[in-house]
Amino acid sequence: MKNKWLLAPVLLFSVMILSPNYSVAQDEVKIGYLTLVMSLPTFVALEKGYFQEQGLKVVNTPFESGTLIVDALVTGRIEVNAGSAIVAHWLAEQNLPGTFKVFVIYGPIEPKDNTFILAVAKDSPMKEIMDLKGKRLGTFPGIASMAMAKATLRSSFNPDKEITIIEVPPGNIVQALAAGQIDGYFAPEPFGMIGESKGVARRLIKSPLLLLNLKSVIPGAVFSFNSKFVKEKPLVAKKVKSAYYKAVDFIYANEVEARKLIPKYTNLPEPLAMKLPWENWIKIEEYNKTWGQPYFELLTKESIIEKTHRCKNLPQPLFAKEGNSSLL
Repeated sequence: MKNKWLLAPVLLFSVMILSPNYSVAQDEVKIGYLTLVMSLPTFVALEKGYFQEQGLKVVNTPFESGTLIVDALVTGRIEVNAGSAIVAHWLAEQNLPGTFKVFVIYGPIEPKDNTFILAVAKDSPMKEIMDLKGKRLGTFPGIASMAMAKATLRSSFNPDKEITIIEVPPGNIVQALAAGQIDGYFAPEPFGMIGESKGVARRLIKSPLLLLNLKSVIPGAVFSFNSKFVKEKPLVAKKVKSAYYKAVDFIYANEVEARKLIPKYTNLPEPLAMKLPWENWIKIEEYNKTWGQPYFELLTKESIIEKTHRCKNLPQPLFAKEGNSSLL
């Protein structure tokens, strides 16, 4: 009996030592994200406790557009951008070099279009892109969405003069079509699926980005750090990166389970979440720096990027040599 009483404190002490205590000495990190499937690694890391495993206390803030989230990153209101268009990063880099560090890229690994749709009203008489001339096309707020929409239409007519493109927040774009405020919309999934499920929209064409005739992939979005945050708290940034990498690995290994987290953070019905197409989350160390060049040349033609950024300007590994820009 005496030995049992002696053993109990030892066991209790062992449990206290071996069990992680997430409430002690947590580093706070401010993360911004869009309520889109692209942000799934954030949802996984939150639900699976990957941030807590790293001793991190995360403050999450949802944003309406990629432009707003990059602005928050540049000004330091957030320290981590958990996914937004790469174009906004390029523009920030032109004006404020070295402001951010990229650690994950979201996009396809081969020339294809899984996720964008060009939709019109279900009962619309339009049958092809040419029918959009003189109409109103909705797209998400931000220079990236506007550029992609115009580039997609340019093979059929002049989008600068022959159509009105209207910026509509993601949460309102299907409703705007139903109300007749726009005649169609160019957006990523799940907004095609949502429009179809509500009986509001139908697809005018399949895979509109194929009209760009790019011979390589489109690095559509990136996850990034505020560079000041990386410089001042390199170990914390490394922990955040580790949590995201673990979340990406989980998605690939447990797709069905990961999909079940989407409705909680996006308000997307589970039946749609379970079949929603998505692109790839590519760790920066695995990214081929030549993949995006045709895309950047396209943006140059659209006057979005002032000068063509060659491969040396593509995103670099997170902890590059001191003095290097955020873009190679």
